Amino acid sequence: MAKIMHTIEMEFQNARRQADELEQISKSLSMLADSSFQSCLAGIAAAWKGENAAAFCKKGNLVGNNVKNTAQDLKHVAETIREIAQNTYNAEKQNYEIAQARTYLS
Repeated sequence: MAKIMHTIEMEFQNARRQADELEQISKSLSMLADSSFQSCLAGIAAAWKGENAAAFCKKGNLVGNNVKNTAQDLKHVAETIREIAQNTYNAEKQNYEIAQARTYLS
């Protein structure tokens, strides 16, 4: 059974909303990695000296980079969701219009 236009619109808006949420999470993670995480590591480096401190900060930087990469991945996923949602919306809208224009001969 063909979808009604209202359902097509609602699914499209839902996908866009989810993409927006992912992008907001991405921004939050990126800001966290750039500001809070780096200042925390700087505080640790200032207060803790020695071989273990250097190893800890090195691992901390790796974790920070992983967080940044994850944020970029989430941003890419959000963009992909938007693209797929738009393509699906266009196809379903076109199918709906074709179905509405169809006439049946008896």
